[in-house]
Amino acid sequence: MMQVNEVRYEAATGLSLGARETQEDSVLCDVPQGGGAGILVLADGLGGHAGGALASRVAVTTALRELAGHRDGMGRLHGDIPHLLQNAVEAANHAVLAQVDDDPDLRGMGTTLVAAIVQGRQLHWISVGDSPLWLIRDGRPIKLNETHSLAPHLDLLVEVGEMTKEDAADHPGRNCLTSALGTDEIERVDCPDTPRELTPGDTLLAASDGILTLALEDIAGILSHAPPGASTAHCVERLLEAVALAGHEEQDNTSLALLRIAPVARGGTRRGVQALLSRVRESLRLESATARIGFDAVRAGAD
Repeated sequence: MMQVNEVRYEAATGLSLGARETQEDSVLCDVPQGGGAGILVLADGLGGHAGGALASRVAVTTALRELAGHRDGMGRLHGDIPHLLQNAVEAANHAVLAQVDDDPDLRGMGTTLVAAIVQGRQLHWISVGDSPLWLIRDGRPIKLNETHSLAPHLDLLVEVGEMTKEDAADHPGRNCLTSALGTDEIERVDCPDTPRELTPGDTLLAASDGILTLALEDIAGILSHAPPGASTAHCVERLLEAVALAGHEEQDNTSLALLRIAPVARGGTRRGVQALLSRVRESLRLESATARIGFDAVRAGAD
């Protein structure tokens, strides 16, 4: 009997206020129950309490709307995905700038943005700013996206012997962004043309830089040593607990989006055909509802 290899996605998001008075992160994960493409979008706002929260919320909702608008009845994205991601970032940037045009008091607000699409076993992403995106494979963390801040430049000075490691770590401008949404022209965008191939068991983690309170090895360890059958929601909860237990007195907001890829084997006989038809019907019925639920979740988390 022929086997048709498919994949399914397990995903969850989480937010933590940390030691801040206001939540300036926004995050969502849109994974239709019928399969198709999984979409993660996360933003870390800046520019004051009200401005940062608004910028991140506007960015993620706009980016999701742009991407989800290209879904077909099976939940898959059609078209050149890197191009779709670039259009989504441009639309998000314009939406943030429009808020400033409407209220000049918001001038100076902006946000990072990282968006990832997993379709089949292929991963595409785009990022602006310093919100990290990792692939955890076989317990080993792999940083995927560029860091658009002064941190890499300071680290380079350490490598060539022009600055000590301690001075680089404590430099007051270390986290200053070199690219962000909220400007007339985005300085730098990380969006590879070629997708990355994923394998069953891979875990994708997008986060705001608040997660960097934890060592990278600790992050990977929490995800790799979760109990058998542990849900992605359990893993997100464990990561946020670890950040809280670290007890950093100036702990930043922390937001997470976690997506795990798992194998599914389905028969190619009548049962397989019936399952496929069932997924089509369910996808068509839930398509608009899924997007609405995703928007409401972001709004509730960011408010």
